[in-house]
Amino acid sequence: MGRYSAKKIDKILGSLISQKRWRRGITEADLFLRWPELVGPKIAEHTEPVKLMRNRLEVLCDHDVWRTELQFMKPELLKSIAEKIGEGVVKDIFLK
Repeated sequence: MGRYSAKKIDKILGSLISQKRWRRGITEADLFLRWPELVGPKIAEHTEPVKLMRNRLEVLCDHDVWRTELQFMKPELLKSIAEKIGEGVVKDIFLK
């Protein structure tokens, strides 16, 4: 087989996922894909997560009323995200 040996795909993927940059991308994708589960279908209907940077989640709201309402719900939203995605992944939510 020469100088190179075949590596199992699970070891290669495991190595990539263990790198911080890959973990962050996977966590962000999980957060965005599971948004309706994390915040509930009614809130998800009127909001969209758009960016996660430095543990700050940016969320787009379709109306000022929803942005105002969610401002008061931040502690609940942060708790739900922490329980389902992981503690410390999102430390703050910025509503736009």
